[in-house]
Amino acid sequence: MLFRARRYRVFLVFATIFVLVFIHFARSREQSPSAWSAPSPIDRHPSSFSPNPPAADTVDHQDSAPIAPPPSDLNPEQHSTEEAKDPSSIENPSDIRPSPSAGLIKPSNDAALKDDGSASGPVWSKLGSEDQEKLEVETPEATWPHPHWQKLPEHYPLASEDLIRLPTGQPKTLPKLQADFKDESSADKMQRVQRLSTIKTTFERAWTGYKTSAMGHDEVMPLRGGYRDPFNGWGATLVDSLDTLWLMDLKEEFSLAVDYIKTIDFTTTKKKEIPVFETVIRYLGGLLSAYDISGHKYDVLLEKAVELAEVLMGAFDTPNRMPGLFHRWAPVSRMQPHRADKKAVLAELGSLSVEFTRLAQLTKEDKYYDAIARITNELEKFQDKTQLPGLWPLKLDASGCRKTKPHLDHEVARGQSPVESATSVLPSMAQPTKALPTDAQSYEEFLEPRDSRSLHDDAQPADYGGGVSAQGFPNSESEYRASFEQQSSETQCREGLATFTGESEKYGLGALADSTYEYLPKEYMLLGGLNEQYHTMYEKALKAARERLLFQPMVKNGRDIRFLSTVSMPKGHGRTRISYDGDHLSCFVGGMVAVGAKIFGNEGDMELAHQLTDACVWAYESTKSGIMPEHFTLVPCKKGESCEWNETAYYKALDPNMQERLARAAARKEAKEKKKAIEEAEATSGSKKKTLGKRERGNWHVIANSDGKSHKKDEAEAEKHEDSDEDEKTPSHEEFATARIRNERLPPGITMLVNRKYLLRPEAIESVFIMYRLTGDNYWREKGWEMFEAVSKHTRTELANSAIDDVTVETPTMLDEMQSFWLAETLKYFYLLFSDPGVVSLDEYVLNTEAHPLKRPQY
Repeated sequence: MLFRARRYRVFLVFATIFVLVFIHFARSREQSPSAWSAPSPIDRHPSSFSPNPPAADTVDHQDSAPIAPPPSDLNPEQHSTEEAKDPSSIENPSDIRPSPSAGLIKPSNDAALKDDGSASGPVWSKLGSEDQEKLEVETPEATWPHPHWQKLPEHYPLASEDLIRLPTGQPKTLPKLQADFKDESSADKMQRVQRLSTIKTTFERAWTGYKTSAMGHDEVMPLRGGYRDPFNGWGATLVDSLDTLWLMDLKEEFSLAVDYIKTIDFTTTKKKEIPVFETVIRYLGGLLSAYDISGHKYDVLLEKAVELAEVLMGAFDTPNRMPGLFHRWAPVSRMQPHRADKKAVLAELGSLSVEFTRLAQLTKEDKYYDAIARITNELEKFQDKTQLPGLWPLKLDASGCRKTKPHLDHEVARGQSPVESATSVLPSMAQPTKALPTDAQSYEEFLEPRDSRSLHDDAQPADYGGGVSAQGFPNSESEYRASFEQQSSETQCREGLATFTGESEKYGLGALADSTYEYLPKEYMLLGGLNEQYHTMYEKALKAARERLLFQPMVKNGRDIRFLSTVSMPKGHGRTRISYDGDHLSCFVGGMVAVGAKIFGNEGDMELAHQLTDACVWAYESTKSGIMPEHFTLVPCKKGESCEWNETAYYKALDPNMQERLARAAARKEAKEKKKAIEEAEATSGSKKKTLGKRERGNWHVIANSDGKSHKKDEAEAEKHEDSDEDEKTPSHEEFATARIRNERLPPGITMLVNRKYLLRPEAIESVFIMYRLTGDNYWREKGWEMFEAVSKHTRTELANSAIDDVTVETPTMLDEMQSFWLAETLKYFYLLFSDPGVVSLDEYVLNTEAHPLKRPQY
């Protein structure tokens, strides 16, 4: 019996194992195939590293429309995207590019996915982020394959003859950018090479940390390990780092990375929407740059760039050919016509030109150039119609459903006719002319499109009444047309750019605007000077910025530096407001002005470039950590007057409401004294009445208190009351200002630290690098090295490098975030600063806003 019992027990164990194995294989057949066919990366998700994991599991999956974060978490990015702005200035938080640092909140029940990958149940939202950048929305990964992009007929196609052609012909001989460098001494070379090696070692550590903990994913979490996928999950850091690997002579790592890139499937992603700007600058720019920098030896890089570009081109399929900046790529979504965004971020709309132009040059496909040339034409037409002519507002209505009239204060003078640019190819979209390049007249009437961001997560695709196949596609092109013919032509939305419908407009060159201006001289160079459009637009923008935004801050030691303010202009009645800010994102301007000074022959602007770049160097030197804060405010000096340090003026800026503060304190004190007097009077009156009563009863002994306890108690209460008054004593003007400096750790000259973080940003070292290459002045190398030492010291983790929360303390807290631009931009610029000047010569390459070198056509 014992033997039989044991035999049954063994049988049950084997049967259980068999059932478990069967279930495992059955489920594995249902799993969605990975976008990577290479071996799976080590899964070190943060939940497995946390000593106290949250009750709800966390995933890194993004498949829903953006959800606005709480106002307290909003901050300007973002890119670009990334934005560090005053939350009160954000009209629509869902338009702000979110920071990848927030946590994920899981719903109580699982959300089912529809055919297009969207969630039909509760979504996973990412809340509490910094910067600006993009709001991430996550959904659980489906247990069946994700939909794949497919090429479908366009709703608003262009005829071949209507395409705006890539400029052809012999490129102009443009002025030389780089300085003539002197031969360096042996000692100088030894020091330079040693610093170069240190920077390379820092890169290798971070790259290895990414490889071992997040290979194939977008970002590594540098503190705990694990990964995040805020940018489609295609491996943003992998693609972004390609050209850096090549430049640092890590050719074996580059080859391995290329092999991994072969497995990326750009036709599918967990995300329902593709952020067009981030995808173009990181992925498309990274692939094209790696192709150029490696001498066109790896054809797969260009092939993958084309694969991605074909997906992105669907974003331009709108009535006015302005792109939707969050592209709904899935077939079911693409069957619906779409408009461009009603609240488009300027930087995202105007920063696609360099990458698509280079792709057009390499593939000889005009459609890629056409896509961005139409944006340029609309920006050019709108440039003089804004409230601050020459500059564009940070938010635009790109939907084409509104027409902007010139501002009344900027109408053309009587008797003069407007000057039209001879280089503008696109006529007004409001004119129904035959040559209209944004409409091939394939359809006469169109279905009214809806703003892609206005659709709810559970919104169903349009019902085409039986004209959809089992695969989700229309059965014929005629059924496309039939669904449009019943609509009114008034809904076609073919106008150009307009102001969005907010109460005021903001103007600046920092977050939400930066790379649109940066790309003007860069696109001019990439086109070999064959399109003067970009030159004209740059000159207008710089003139307006110099007159309306530029200011000199009051700082110690008489340092001659410049920053750029942000201007908020009301659309109706109201006062124009100016914020005298310093922010890290604006630090690119020094390099841009230096390039513009050289390429357009404005040598006088080199002094301005020096002042702008040195302002960011000053900001690095001002903090205890040696790192510039993300965003802060300053005291401006009056234009045309000497700018000397003035302690009185600085204290006044720290305590701007002194009179009101002191008046309120005096009023409170007066009210308290009146109240005290009344209470004392009432107490005295009551005491007399009480004493009189006791006399009448003859109880005199009750009043006397031989031990004196009542008297001592009264004294203690009086002393306590006096101490309370002392605690509530209103600080004087000097006390208030010095307390702010001490408590807020304010460097001299800074009146408020709006954002104390450092997000591993590259903009300051970018301008330092450009200034060195264009002047040959070793001052910039020395300042760059000081910046590197500070950044390396305070951001280093065991795995890689992390963003930090406060640059004003000696030991800041790590944020466990390392965006891909740390390897793509920041460390690359540090490395190039100490490289031989012939490495990525600025006379041969144009660097996109993600620091990806793209070959100029004449080279």
